[in-house]
Formats: sequence, C-alpha cells, structure tokens
Amino acid sequence: MYISSRQAPPCILTVAQTRACEQYTMEHEPIPSLQLMERAGTRCADHLAELILREHFTDIRIFCGAGNNGGDGLVIARKLSEKISATEVRIEVVICQGDNARRSPEMETNLNRWQEVTKQHLNAMLTFIDPQTVVTPPADALVIDAIFGIGLSRPIEGICAEAIRIINESEAFVVAIDTPSGLWSDAHTPADSAVVMADLTLSIQYPKMAHLLPEAHPFCGDVQIMDIGMLPPPELAWDREYLTTSSVAEILRPLHPFANKGTFGHGLLIAGSAGMPGAAILAATAALRGGIGKVTVHTASLAAQHLPARLPEAILHPDANEHHISELDWSTAHKDINAIAIGPGIGTQRQTVTLLKNLLDEIHSPVILDADALNILSENKTWLAYLPPYCILTPHWKEFERLAGPSSDDFDRLEKAREFAKRYSVVLILKGHHSIISLPDGKQFVNTTGNAGMATAGSGDVLTGLLLALMAQGYSPVESALLGVFIHGLAGDLFASEHSPRSLIASDLPQYFSNAFQQLSLTNQ
Repeated sequence: MYISSRQAPPCILTVAQTRACEQYTMEHEPIPSLQLMERAGTRCADHLAELILREHFTDIRIFCGAGNNGGDGLVIARKLSEKISATEVRIEVVICQGDNARRSPEMETNLNRWQEVTKQHLNAMLTFIDPQTVVTPPADALVIDAIFGIGLSRPIEGICAEAIRIINESEAFVVAIDTPSGLWSDAHTPADSAVVMADLTLSIQYPKMAHLLPEAHPFCGDVQIMDIGMLPPPELAWDREYLTTSSVAEILRPLHPFANKGTFGHGLLIAGSAGMPGAAILAATAALRGGIGKVTVHTASLAAQHLPARLPEAILHPDANEHHISELDWSTAHKDINAIAIGPGIGTQRQTVTLLKNLLDEIHSPVILDADALNILSENKTWLAYLPPYCILTPHWKEFERLAGPSSDDFDRLEKAREFAKRYSVVLILKGHHSIISLPDGKQFVNTTGNAGMATAGSGDVLTGLLLALMAQGYSPVESALLGVFIHGLAGDLFASEHSPRSLIASDLPQYFSNAFQQLSLTNQ
C-alpha cells in the first residue's frame, strides 16, 4: 500500500466513521460538500494524469454512478480535460444509473459542468448506458470506475451490474475511485456479487479494511491513499491503524554511546531439531542482526553441531537428546536471560511438549511462541488461559485456525484474532502479506511492508529471532511486535528493490535489517 503523505493519522475507519470525518471537515474547515468533492476529484486527477502520460493512454472511459462517487468521477473527467490535450486523448464519461436511482445534488452539478465541457471539446464525450447500449472499452483504454462508493452493503443489480460486467470483460487497465464498485468496505462481500476488478484503487484519505484483506485483492489491485486534507473529529475513536515509517520510527530508540552487550540484552532461543537445524540458524541470525547483545540457542545436540561454523557469535546450549529438545536445565541456561522465544523447528514430540509445559509453568514474563510451540498449544488449549500476559504469538493462518477454529471469511478471521488476543491477553501477530497485530485491549495494527517473495520457508523463523532481539533490548511486547513486523517486511522490500522478490529466501532477510533500521533512524532525524 502506497501512502502519498501523512497529514491524517494512519487510521482505518468504518464507513460510518469516514462519513463523520467528511461532516467534521465540512463543518469545521469549513468547506461545502461540492468543494470537498472538487478537492478529491482534483487529487485523483493529478495522480491519474501522471499515469496517463507515463503509460500513453489515449482513450479514457469514466463510468459514473448517480451518487457522490459518480460526482467524483465527473470532477476527474473535467480536471483531466484541463490537464491533458483534448486533441490527443479521448475522454468519455459513461453514466450508469438505474431506473429508481436519484442523482445526488453534487453529482447533478458536476454532470452539468461536464456537459459544458463536451460542447467545447470534440474529444470530451458523454454517454448514458442502457440495456441496448453496449460500451466495451478497448484493451488499450484506461477505465475509471466511479459507479458506487464505500457505503454499499447490498449486491448490485440491473444496469449497474451490466456496466460492471462490461468493465470486467474488457482488457483495459482499470482504476477504482475510493473502492471498487460492488465491494463492501466493512464486511465480507458475497461471492456472487458483481464487483469491479480493478488494477489500482485510489482510496480517499483512509484505506478501508476490505482493501487490506486477501479476499479483496483481486478487486482492489494496488491501493494508494489520496490525501485530501480530511481529518477525524477529536472525539472519534478508532481501533484499527496501519503502520507507517513515521509511526514505527517513533518506537525506535537511539543507541547509547556507552552501551555494552549487557545493554542490548540476552535472549534464549529454543529452536531446531536434527531434521531442521536451519530453523535455529535462521532465528539466531535474525536475533543477532536485530541488535541483541547475546543469544543462547538451546537445540537438539545434532542440530547444535551445525551452528558454530554458521554463527560463531551464538552461545550453544545443546539438549541431551540428539534429535529433538527434551529438557532445559535452568541452572546452566538462566544466566541474565531477559527474553525467550520458542518454537521454530522443534517438533511436537512428547518430551518437547513436556518441556514447553514446564517452561510456561516456570516463566511469568512474556514469551515469544511460534511454529511448533503454537501447534503444541493447539493440542493443549487449556494452557492458553495460563500464558503470561502479553506473550507474543505468531501464527500463520493455518496455525491460527488450529488455535481458534476455522473462519468463514477474512473479516471473520479478523474478528477472531481480535477476540483471541483479548480473551488470552496476548499480542497476536497473524502473519500474511498485511500481517495483523491484535492487542489485548482490542486494538489492531495492519502492517504495510513486505511482499509475495517473503512467502518462503524460514521467513517466520527470521521474524521470531528479530522479535527476540527487540524484547531482549527492552522493548515492550507491543513495541517489539510493531517494530519487528515492520522491519521484517521492510527488509523484504529492500531486497526486492535491489533484486527480485521471486528469488528471495529467508536467509536474505537478516542481511537487510541494517538498511531497514537505517531507514527508520533517518526518519527520526
């Protein structure tokens, strides 16, 4: 997700909250609704003009509904006709209006303005779609979808559904204004609904939750935020935010010039087995690159043999068992340890299960639980109630399903994650392209870094090691989760910008932590 600026707070609002922001802006700026629409359309037109010139589009079709989203589309048409030579680009507005639909006053005003433009420019056109009119954009056209806005909560029928079919069957590049027509912003969109399949969505001021969930990606494409200077009222309370470089950079602390390795903490990593020594290596590497002072790795003795050559900086604490972890002697492992992570590659053998149970009984401060530790918890759900408050759990979707039960859709999973974090007082990182961090107070944060190349074996192990490093350095579980998830994804993006996300492997990620930390540090200056 690309954010054009940071005038507004990085909140994710419901439709009702967005409407409240619009009303507050109009009343307190003050600015009339028609002028606010002009501002939104102009901002989108500025962005689209750059796209048109860059990609050499010469045929632009703007599909407009009867409401204010259609009014936005008409403003965009008029502003594009001012910015781009009408002799080189054809701009056609297609009005999509059902029999019972009434035009909003703002849409009506802008329709009249566009009609005046068509009288002055031969390449500025206006069409009213009807069942007998088939308007199929050519494959080299730019289609702008401004039929319906964010308030839709019912399936689309009639002429507007026909317009959506025409758009989707074309091979044109499609840009949706605010949200793809037919997509529900606050709830799961029924599978049989007519929804525009956009390549790009220009979201006005705030992203909508639907924009950030996997089920909506085929409809939204890339999402870019268009800042139009709209601000939330002071009393408005939101419970979802997206992470930005600025907001995360505020968490990062400066390094003390007289620090020593004790300053940066000592973490215990319980990971790996004879068959998966790489899990321990990846997580320990990430911990070290994440700035930890010391990391002790407790792993199966056969796995421990692989570590000295790969990680001479790590402290080895081999298990008595050759193949899997079976016991942990605190008399030799507990020295000055102030953060613990367990799970990557440990397996679910009976002795390993007992070790985890004993660890949770012994420790009363937050622990990072990942991978097989989560699988063990899913088989022993009564343990969840006894986890120390603010433990960090890092499940991917399947692991979360084993913990909390199946979800009917992405919105259902989102609410399950929120309720799980509240019920068990944990920090839950639901991993994915837009990883979602749920806190015990019900608040959720959506990550905006990362790419598809990170969907590779061992990427989660790297995140666990990074979280361990941050916790060991004294960051709180919440700070560690927000900072760790963002840096983890940013490292993947930095690799992708230099190479290709297709070739990314998990061991590449820690090598880019330094660049990611540096980027955040520069933001703070």
